[in-house]
Amino acid sequence: MEDNTGQAPAESGGEVDDRGTTQTEGRAILKKLRDAGFEGSDEKLALALGRPVEEVQGWTGGAETVDDDVIMKARGIAKERGIEIE
Repeated sequence: MEDNTGQAPAESGGEVDDRGTTQTEGRAILKKLRDAGFEGSDEKLALALGRPVEEVQGWTGGAETVDDDVIMKARGIAKERGIEIE
C-alpha cells in the first residue's frame, strides 16, 4: 500500500530514521525509555519529549507513526540519563 504523506503507515515496519530504525524498534526504544527512566509513566515521558500524552500512548500502543524527531530526542534523553535503550 503506497501512501503519499511521506510516512509509513503506523502498523508497518518502515524505517523511521537514517539509522534504519523500524517502527517496531522505535516503539521498543520509547517503551524502554519510559519504563527505565520515567517510572513507566506515559505522562512523564510525554513531558520530557515535549509531546502530548495521547501521542506517546499512540506510539507505544502502535496506533501512531513514530517519527525520526521523537527517536532522536529519546536517544538524547537516554544518553543524558545513562539509560541503555538499544
